[in-house]
Amino acid sequence: MNRLIIFPIVVVLLLLSIFAYGADVAEYTKAIDQSPADMKYKFYLLRGTAHRNQGNIDAAIKDFGTSIQMHPTPDAYLRRGEMYFEKGTYNIAEHDFSEAIEVNPSHEAYKLRGLTYLVVGNLDMAIADGTEIINMAPNASESYNIRMEAYVQIGEAALAREDARRALTLDRRNKVASELLVKYPEKIEMTSGTNRYRPKGDINKYRVWASSQGFAFSRKPEEEGEDASSEESR
Repeated sequence: MNRLIIFPIVVVLLLLSIFAYGADVAEYTKAIDQSPADMKYKFYLLRGTAHRNQGNIDAAIKDFGTSIQMHPTPDAYLRRGEMYFEKGTYNIAEHDFSEAIEVNPSHEAYKLRGLTYLVVGNLDMAIADGTEIINMAPNASESYNIRMEAYVQIGEAALAREDARRALTLDRRNKVASELLVKYPEKIEMTSGTNRYRPKGDINKYRVWASSQGFAFSRKPEEEGEDASSEESR
């Protein structure tokens, strides 16, 4: 049989075996050895993922780097960027995420780069990437997480709350948004003329916040309202 036919068959069989049963580093090494030159980058990427799953970050970085040298792909840049992020080498991680965006401006790439900007305190860029994420997936609750946190860190609590409320309308299980509203409650005016801070919305969030401030609830809100009415009538 012609070798030009054999090589594609070998590659297909290896891929089917890998995706069906999973593979370890040794199997990917075998696949690298047996695959044609123009296919090796895929198996270096897969072996890098296997190294990552085993916690061998340096080996993963090396394989992802080899894959990039052979055939740059967004996935290889993203996976290597994740490894550099785990090592705390954020400048290189940001570079890899930017390279991935250059090739394919995906939601995942902006999310990873935005998170990196957030960690290193490059908040203007975190907000810019957070806005891109929202534009790409405005109906996904988690799309608002990076930008709302960046707004908090630059002191724009009102903008952060706006993003958090939008996120919660999409998914009330968004813990980042709900915790932000609890941590940075909205200022409201009381009838007595004094100010009090209280997050709007679900009373349970208010209970959590009030408890953290040293307040205790011994009565239901309805009972409090009845007491207030009786005091006014006196």
